[in-house]
Amino acid sequence: MLDFGTLIFPKPDISTAEVRLVEQRGFTHAWIPDSQMIWGDTYACLALAATATARIKLGTGVAIASNRIAPVTVHSIATVNQIAPGRVILGFGTGHTARRIMGLPPVKFGEFCAEVRTISELLRRGEAVYRTEGMERKIRFLHRKDRFINLDDRIPFYVAANAPQTIALAGEFGDGLITTGVGTPDRLARIRKLLEEGTKKAGRTLNAFPIVSLTHACVLKRGEGLESPRVAALTGHWVMANYHAIAAGYASPESLPGEVRPVFEEYRRHVESMQPKEERYLRLHEGHCQFVAPDERRFITPEGIRATTLVGTGDELITQLKGLEKAGLGQIFLNPPLEGFEESVGDFAREVIARY
Repeated sequence: MLDFGTLIFPKPDISTAEVRLVEQRGFTHAWIPDSQMIWGDTYACLALAATATARIKLGTGVAIASNRIAPVTVHSIATVNQIAPGRVILGFGTGHTARRIMGLPPVKFGEFCAEVRTISELLRRGEAVYRTEGMERKIRFLHRKDRFINLDDRIPFYVAANAPQTIALAGEFGDGLITTGVGTPDRLARIRKLLEEGTKKAGRTLNAFPIVSLTHACVLKRGEGLESPRVAALTGHWVMANYHAIAAGYASPESLPGEVRPVFEEYRRHVESMQPKEERYLRLHEGHCQFVAPDERRFITPEGIRATTLVGTGDELITQLKGLEKAGLGQIFLNPPLEGFEESVGDFAREVIARY
């Protein structure tokens, strides 16, 4: 059965209210991102969400490799797991937004691979061989019986990846994969093949390996089209998040359909006009995943919405999601806008989740 997740913005006063809301609306997972220059702390907000809920799974969506050393990442999520035993997931990635917003590239694959290996060992056994500062040391969590942290209730480890070698790494060391924008069975088939390379390397099978797709969905009202101002308001932030990623070098313009590329080219020229050039990254992610900056509203078009967002009536979305589920998708992970959050998740819960 397909799971339904949503992003919860890391803001203390809304983390509790919004995660409680989505739990009541039937969402199975709430993911709190880790991007230090635009949001609050993921673990603080996860802890608040844990105290406010009883059933919903809570995950980092996603924790960033360079933000904390591996032992701190594990002890942080294991502390939340002491509050909400068995309801916690560690999502872990290279930092395409969290690092690029500081003008830095994502963590290199070799370093990321070492972090993934260490975290996997710490989560499973509570100890690992840790390499840092030219040294190699065995490390172990002490005083576990005193329950400062909880590793006894298993914490699933989901690796975030889009690149082939990192997807295979998720299959080798992870319990699940978080990727972006899965919209077709063909893409899912390619992802599953890469994951299988990793699971075989680890001596495991791909059966029941959750694939989570971070995307967004908008439920159309009767007679409503993509030209609707309401639809633009509920999807524009996600359109721009995709454009931001391409402009930052995270994805290729060729990933966009031909009818969208002229608009993206106009947006690319807009980015190139940002001054000073060496600080362009400070403006590039304004509104990222939350809202559309005023000078970027002209880039929100029906073609861009169709290319980046799952959009349709409730029945149309259910049909599309059932096809993706049949092809191997385990969860759709929505990114609602900051303003319009309740409307967005409410429409989806009523027209899709309740009738799925």
